[in-house]
Amino acid sequence: MVTSVLVWLIAILGLIMIVGGIWGLVILWNQTAWTRLPLRYYGMTIGMICGGFAMWGIAQGLRLLLLILANVPP
Repeated sequence: MVTSVLVWLIAILGLIMIVGGIWGLVILWNQTAWTRLPLRYYGMTIGMICGGFAMWGIAQGLRLLLLILANVPP
């Protein structure tokens, strides 16, 4: 039970990171209309999106591990 709560928590946090990274890209896109921003700012937002996908992948792997362990005979 505790592990399934952990899976949902990791998945939700990964989704929040992805949405936050996309929101950061939108803000940067609007800023480039006025000034020229360095590429490292874009790298930070893309890194945040990739971190969210990594957390989502960890959550799915943990979910699959729970599914395997639930179906293994004692």
